Amino acid sequence: MDIFEPKKVFGKFMHITDKPLKRESGKALVFFMGAGFCPFCAAERWAIVGALSKFGKWKGLEDTVSAGYDEKYLNIPTVSFARAKYESDQVEFVGRETADRNFEPLQELGEKDCEILDATNPDQLIPFLLVDGRFIQVGAGYSPKILEGMDHAKVKAELANSASSVGKEIMSEIDNITALICMSIGSGAAACNSEKIKVLTSKI
Repeated sequence: MDIFEPKKVFGKFMHITDKPLKRESGKALVFFMGAGFCPFCAAERWAIVGALSKFGKWKGLEDTVSAGYDEKYLNIPTVSFARAKYESDQVEFVGRETADRNFEPLQELGEKDCEILDATNPDQLIPFLLVDGRFIQVGAGYSPKILEGMDHAKVKAELANSASSVGKEIMSEIDNITALICMSIGSGAAACNSEKIKVLTSKI
């Protein structure tokens, strides 16, 4: 991969190359690596699910929570990608959960996964999000602290409430991911035509 000096895009996302990572499917790749125990992974999954829902459909997402011990933030509500399937005409999603919430190994990385990580995240830090091979984020786009003490229903209610400060934090990250996907696929999706997303993509 042709790497140049990383350039901050928005949030914690960095633009690392101009060369997209082509997939056999011809779709834009969104690659995520996390672990069930990780509270920052737990937070970021809400934004990933929200953004990708604009371009396709999810199946098999399972509600879970992050670790109940040995982490800075505990029992953060989230979902697991371990058994999830994502269908989209424009986006290919690859989610890897390397361990469960009890720190036990879960999914092994495949050869293609390792090739991606060797080029973009050789230290295999988590959470890790890659969009189209060009944009990466290590860490969550917002703090898991805002989700402490909540259950899944409460998080969904906050997301649905336009006046919620928690909802706004998550929506901001959803918009960032959406904008990066739109940069990768063009303006073919309805989600890419909102003024908010157009403003974000103009900053890339």
